[in-house]
Amino acid sequence: MEFIRSVLGQLSAMSAWDIAIQAIGFLALAVSLISFQFKKHGQIMLCRTTSELIFALQYILMGEWSGAAMDGISVIRNTLYTRFVKKNRSTTPVIIGFCIFVVIIGIVTFKGVISLLPIISKLLTTISYGMKKERLLRLITLPSCIFWIIYNVYVGSAAGALADILTLISLLIAMYKFDFRKTDA
Repeated sequence: MEFIRSVLGQLSAMSAWDIAIQAIGFLALAVSLISFQFKKHGQIMLCRTTSELIFALQYILMGEWSGAAMDGISVIRNTLYTRFVKKNRSTTPVIIGFCIFVVIIGIVTFKGVISLLPIISKLLTTISYGMKKERLLRLITLPSCIFWIIYNVYVGSAAGALADILTLISLLIAMYKFDFRKTDA
């Protein structure tokens, strides 16, 4: 009950602008939640790309440039990955190129140790999203969710933190459903 009062107190102290920014994050949350429930790489990537585009907008409006830059990079990266995987081409050159790009942009937008969290997260997903095997995609993405939860709590993105908590749960469910559960064949 005390938690609910605390949340309501924080909401009542927010300006209309702050509420709008959080609402944008909740829209991204809705898209993010369903992403890992798809089995195919292209479907996962379409949802992840849309979610990251919306979160990039939220971070821009919050003035959180490391988060915005990392999610902005993801939109381009995910689009390339989807094309490469669909054409059965190696994603290794894209992985290497985007890892270098993430580090460079990370240095440019660096605001302290907290900036390392989205940078490391993007490096992980740059590797995992480029993989053609969905099981590895989900497994390597797991720590990225945890880093984003910490970052979002720190920068005050309630929707981002909740999105990543729920995405982590969704990811674990998908890992159980597709990767670990024994199916009758």
